[in-house]
Parts: sequence; C-alpha cells; structure tokens
Amino acid sequence: MITMSTALFNMQSSFANTEKINQRIQSLPNELKPEFIDKTPIPDLYTLSNIRGSIWIDASGRYLISGDIIDLENMHNIADFNYQKHYAINPKQLPTANALKEIKGNGERVLYVFADPDCPACQALQGILEEVDNITIYTFPMGLTHLHPSAIETSKNIWCSKDPIKAWKTYLLDGDKPNQRNNSCDQPIDQNMIMTKKYRINLTPTIFNSKGHRIVGVPELESLEDFINNTNH
Repeated sequence: MITMSTALFNMQSSFANTEKINQRIQSLPNELKPEFIDKTPIPDLYTLSNIRGSIWIDASGRYLISGDIIDLENMHNIADFNYQKHYAINPKQLPTANALKEIKGNGERVLYVFADPDCPACQALQGILEEVDNITIYTFPMGLTHLHPSAIETSKNIWCSKDPIKAWKTYLLDGDKPNQRNNSCDQPIDQNMIMTKKYRINLTPTIFNSKGHRIVGVPELESLEDFINNTNH
C-alpha cells in the first residue's frame, strides 16, 4: 500500500499550492484519504483514489467532489479510468477452481465475486445476483475475521456441503447454517485468504468483471449490469 507521504510526494509537481492541498488531504477522513493522485483531462481537477473508489479535488484544495464525470466524446468515466488503472487485475490469473461456479442461462457473461458469508453487503449483493441471467458467476468464499470471526469456518462448511452453491445461497439469503464439515474435506478457503492479500481485497464484496475491472460494495442492478457488460468502463 502506498502511504500518504508517498502519495503527497508524488503530487508535488502537479499542484501549484501543494502545502494547502497537503493540509486538505491530511484532514480527510481515513476512508477518503488517497493512495493515488492522478491528473485528469480537465484543467485543475485531480482524482484521489483508494481501494474504496475515487473522488475529485480541485487545484486550490478547496473543493472535494464525489460522483462520475463522463467524457462525452468517448463516454469514458474519468474517475473510473484512474481507479481501474491502479486496482484492476488480470482475471485469467484467478484460480477459478477455488470458487463456487454458478452458470445461469447461457452463461456467456462472467463475474468474479469475493464474498464473506457473514457480510451484510455480501448478502445484499447475493439477492441482486439472483436477478442477473446469462452469466457465469465465480464466487470466492472468504472471511473478514476482524469483523466476522466465524466467516472462514462457515465458508469451509459451505464448500464441503453436498450442494455448495445451494448452501451458499440459503445461508446468505435465508440464514440457514450449513452442516459442520468433515475435517478430511479438501477446501480452498485458506488459499483464498492468501489470494485476498495478493489482490488487496480487504473489503467485501469485491467484484471483478471480464476485463478485471473492480468495484467494491453493492451496486444497484442496472449499474451491475453495466459493469458486467463493460459499459462505460
């Protein structure tokens, strides 16, 4: 992870009033403090990005802006472009054998989901995914143990269930606990936890599309469909 001091050092040549900008950024809540600061095609407007997403700051350091800015010439989301530059992955490198694979309809679209079964946002996302068709969903069970101490054990029990996908859904959607697994069951959850460090997945759900673009959290259905279809990404 790039520290704030590194981020601020990297932006020195970008801003006219660096002292004021530094003070402004240092005063931001932790969830808004950037790892990366990027120029944009818009004069005097910069993107501040961390793993949660991107916001904007003007060159004076006075104005902080949230939301999307679309370049109408190519329909690119400028904030998303800068975010993905730092946080996208190569999805072909994901070990899909470590995921619960669900094929819906023709399965031609692809989504990769890292989810904690005890995460309320992951449970909400699962409900939205029930409405998505013609897709192959690879769900990598994991656990944010500092928030949900039982999540890794629950993930292991789900994986070792007779019907893991059904067990995953009924737990997330209905709260039906899976049976205790046999200790001889071979499961990849510990490997998934190692993988989350490699890909810097420390918030759930974290979702990747076929391009390897990342979003964190629970998008609305329409936004999720756009993300899956790579629209404006």
